[in-house]
Amino acid sequence: MNISIIAVGSELLLGQIANTNGQYLSKLFNSAGHSVVEHTVIGDNPERLERVINKALENYDAVILTGGLGPTKDDLTKHTVAKVLGRDLVIDQNALDYIEQYFKEQNIVMTPNNRQQALVIEDAHVLENKVGMAPGMLVEQEEKRIALLPGPPKEMKPMAKEALLPYFIDGESTIYSELLRFAGIGESKVETELMDLIDQQTNPTIAPLAGSHEVNVRLTANGETQHVCESLIAPIKAQILERIGNYYYGSDEIVLEQALMNHINKTFAIYDGVTDGILYSRIKDYDVNQLLHGMLSHHTQFINERDIINSQLSVSAQIVKDIFKAEIGISVIHQNDTVYLGILENNKLTMQSFNMTQRRQLMKNRTQNYVLIRLLNWFE
Repeated sequence: MNISIIAVGSELLLGQIANTNGQYLSKLFNSAGHSVVEHTVIGDNPERLERVINKALENYDAVILTGGLGPTKDDLTKHTVAKVLGRDLVIDQNALDYIEQYFKEQNIVMTPNNRQQALVIEDAHVLENKVGMAPGMLVEQEEKRIALLPGPPKEMKPMAKEALLPYFIDGESTIYSELLRFAGIGESKVETELMDLIDQQTNPTIAPLAGSHEVNVRLTANGETQHVCESLIAPIKAQILERIGNYYYGSDEIVLEQALMNHINKTFAIYDGVTDGILYSRIKDYDVNQLLHGMLSHHTQFINERDIINSQLSVSAQIVKDIFKAEIGISVIHQNDTVYLGILENNKLTMQSFNMTQRRQLMKNRTQNYVLIRLLNWFE
């Protein structure tokens, strides 16, 4: 399904709060095999909201709105949707009972406007709010679906995942996703390499996702069981790894430094002339076997910038190897816009290089993942 997400609330347009709901819902419905194709933020204005809803219903299969379900005069979402659909608002007794009980337990006088939160659109599927007072709802009309969810994320998230999402999964089918993680490759390069697969996608779907100096590819399948979904994903995953597998370090929740340490069984030390020790810290967090013996930062006592690169790498790697009594010495240095990685083991130096921006902060940040993925490939 093609889905439009509409966030309602003038506070979003004023920049008083961030629209994190849109991000969450996109991830949720994309993971279920649907396509979120539009995000809209609209203020608390019924005329503009009506216009946006009508346009979305003309162009998309489903419309999901967040916000505007509260008790105040500017909470106009359900009234506007009801008008667009030509339906009445009616009291949901379960919701009203819950609201009245809440005020009774809190020993607070319930004002009349709180009854508004129990209003739902006629013939809607009412979505239980397990955290707050205003119920959500899903309305189906002329093969279109329109859902209304509360604005506060603590209320919206569980309602969307537990109460709304099942309506977007057909029959008894299962939705299963695998997130392939890549480092040392840009988003545009991933898209170029996989464009024909993306254009031909059916089941599973393929969704490239840019991360922080890495790229993820989410594969989502729909089938009778998880096993069926996994069997659908497997051949597509194999094709992707055949093309860009050199940059792949794992799936789902694994992080790059964890993947690296899963493959190392020898002691090593690092000479770091680029990342100011951040590379060491990232690896050390996952060094459960205490294989990383130490690190030295760039220092002219050890490196002469006039020396040729392989000499710099060899000397610095040997120094940290000797100082920290490690089996392997690793050196990371740069010259102009090129970063060099040296790995010294058994008196043999393996060298790799990759081009980088000369902007200091960006070089420092990007180099970490480039080095980690190359170390992972070397140790595998």
